Amino acid sequence: MVIEYFPMGDLQRYLRMNSDLLSWARDKIHMAIGVARALEYLHAYSPPIIHRDLKSKNILLTKQLEAKLIDFGVSRGRLDNTMTAGVGTPYWTAPEILEGKRYTEQADIYSFGVVLSELDTCKIPFHDCMGTNGKKAKPFQILQEVMAGMLRPSFSEGCPPRVRRIGIACCQHDPTHRPTAAQLVEMLNGEWTV
Repeated sequence: MVIEYFPMGDLQRYLRMNSDLLSWARDKIHMAIGVARALEYLHAYSPPIIHRDLKSKNILLTKQLEAKLIDFGVSRGRLDNTMTAGVGTPYWTAPEILEGKRYTEQADIYSFGVVLSELDTCKIPFHDCMGTNGKKAKPFQILQEVMAGMLRPSFSEGCPPRVRRIGIACCQHDPTHRPTAAQLVEMLNGEWTV
């Protein structure tokens, strides 16, 4: 098997190491559009292919910082009677999967919203969540609040309003209120002056 070489590594590591060098207008928006286009391609199949583990570690970057989606080990075509098994990485996983409910390709859209928050903050999701005791929230507390629809990933104060709106739309608790991958590509394309 021959695969493309990705000298910049995965998105999570790249964000951590280069947060001060990146901007939405120059870099981040192109990464986001690349991932959205990959989802649009997968979701256009009949039945749609659901990645089921979209996260920054599964996005590799070329030398030109083009985002490439990898790790299709848990990906499957959507079959309405079988899509209930919990898969993915918890902080990036849609509430309906965490709850063991039936899910569709809209679960990938939730994960994309989490990746947008990572692109914005250059930190892992829910890095800033505090528990009721004033200390950093425990993972199970975070996941309980996500499942209850009480918690979404955060965005920085400097986040472009359009990115924030898209991220919030992607992370809606009700999957039917999330945009499609095709709508994401459309919303992300256009003039970026920020």
